Amino acid sequence: MAQLKASPKPAVLLLGDSLVATSQAQIGKRDVIMGAVGRSRIADVVAIISRIKSNNLWDKAGGFVVGVGINDAEWREGENLQSRTVYFRSMLDALVRGCLDRPVAILTITEPYSEGAHVDRFSRDLIERQNAEIRALGQRAIVFDMDAKFRASMAKTGLPVSFGFSDGVHISEVGYQHWKPLLRECIQAIRQR
Repeated sequence: MAQLKASPKPAVLLLGDSLVATSQAQIGKRDVIMGAVGRSRIADVVAIISRIKSNNLWDKAGGFVVGVGINDAEWREGENLQSRTVYFRSMLDALVRGCLDRPVAILTITEPYSEGAHVDRFSRDLIERQNAEIRALGQRAIVFDMDAKFRASMAKTGLPVSFGFSDGVHISEVGYQHWKPLLRECIQAIRQR
């Protein structure tokens, strides 16, 4: 919040989980503020937007880029995928409504690689359902298909997708060479709104 208060003009806020937080996409960009925190869930992002409003900082927010969902897909949260999908959809609606007149871009979830230390913690089926919900937002938000674009970028250079991940879930240093430029492309789309 302090960075937002100090911003000389409305800024693009990067919100979400560890993939966004570790990207360092804000470095060298005075109008971009990192607000992402590892392990964040969609409800956390909705709460941040609410705090921005309640702290009278709304005029400092020029738009939002949001990357969440994978932490909402942990198996420990239960096996009723239908109910969890409905919850995710309701939180997406709250997120979009909460952004009011500010542009919001929502990244599809970068699906985990098939192998890795943390892969088994997450429901692939639920992630697919969540991505379908994100893609269904249509005109209500900028939907940025980060998952497809990231995989295509890796493939274009001939690198196997496995090189893009450090543990099957988190992006590796090589992966960020492809992921971060895509995130910056999304930031630019918000600036142009």
